[in-house]
Amino acid sequence: MREDTRQRINGLLNQLVVLLAFSIPLYRKWVSIAAALIVILWLAEGRLADKLAALKRHRLTLAVAAFVGFAALSLAWSGDPAGGLAYLAKYRYLLLVPIIATSLRDDSRDRVETAFLIGTALSLAVSYAVFAGLVRFRDAYPGNPAPSMSHLDYSMVLAVGGLIALARLLEEERPLRQRLAWAALATFVVSGLLINIGRSGQVAFVGAALVLTPVILGRRSRRAAAGGLAAVVVVLVAAYLAVGPFRSRVLGGVRELEAAVVEGRYDSNQGKRVAGAIVALDMVRERPLVGTGVGATMERFRELLDERHPELAPVVSWFPHFHNQYLQTVTETGLVGLASLIGLMVVLALGPSAGDHGRHLGVLLAVSYLLGFLGDPFLRKQLPLVLFATVAGLASAPARRPERQEAGSAAGGVP
Repeated sequence: MREDTRQRINGLLNQLVVLLAFSIPLYRKWVSIAAALIVILWLAEGRLADKLAALKRHRLTLAVAAFVGFAALSLAWSGDPAGGLAYLAKYRYLLLVPIIATSLRDDSRDRVETAFLIGTALSLAVSYAVFAGLVRFRDAYPGNPAPSMSHLDYSMVLAVGGLIALARLLEEERPLRQRLAWAALATFVVSGLLINIGRSGQVAFVGAALVLTPVILGRRSRRAAAGGLAAVVVVLVAAYLAVGPFRSRVLGGVRELEAAVVEGRYDSNQGKRVAGAIVALDMVRERPLVGTGVGATMERFRELLDERHPELAPVVSWFPHFHNQYLQTVTETGLVGLASLIGLMVVLALGPSAGDHGRHLGVLLAVSYLLGFLGDPFLRKQLPLVLFATVAGLASAPARRPERQEAGSAAGGVP
């Protein structure tokens, strides 16, 4: 292939990654189409041998391969390998990690991030209008103003968007006008997160903000890190006191957990999660190391529900999955699979990263998803998975062949 043709293909691929990031908060069909075209162009771009040679030393790609690879291996002992194959197809979006590592140009990284933040702001403008009762949009309404996806998925999108804006605000000295702009964006996104009802994203944002702030400011001084952390705590407490929907969701969640644990009442959102966990622990005791195998998990769940916990059937027999990534992973692929998941998140947080901002992206993404996983298995859901793969790709250092690391490239990855 001629080099100018290769460069045109690479340029189009980069534009599609920007479009993909923009589409995540807005429109699922654009995400599906853009992701498929990105994979096709990555293959058409050629130099696959060079790309694979570089990816052999790319830690995040190797961690992703270990996680997905063991899940694929579990088909060997799954009671429903056909269903497991359909399940594994969702992980195709994790191909965005090696694609970004090898083909995203350095000058496209900021554009991808900016496109995601613009898309988030636009979706939030609709969400605010729905919350205020000004418009009705699809299934959104004032009590649940998530305009483009489920409230749980939307909460994770807003959490990551708010954390990226917070990171940009805290990083390095900027002109006052820029700092005010980032502060306004962070306030706009986080306020939208608080009026939406997805508790997973709210927990993810709070926990990640408490980690991210000292990580960024700690490079200046311990005093700056302590002061920043105190400021975040004050803002969060003020938000709890001032934002009624946020406060009611926090108090409601606590009451639901108390009713489930103390009184054995499972007919609530958190109560159903507790009931599902009871059955999941029985499944782990049966096959602790390797799990049921992908595809057979929920069938075995319903069998154990009938055999050992019939009293829980009315509230959780309909579960399509455990509303918890850790339980989903450990029941499917056992402690080995759970270790591969944790290893993936550790590599994401520790790097190697694409510079200081990439390191901050890795930390905020790893911590927010580790906390969000308590509320839903976000790695089996399209939009949170695409968001995870895209930001993880931006966070990780580009993949380069060892002998060419000094040469550099406009493509940011394989030279």
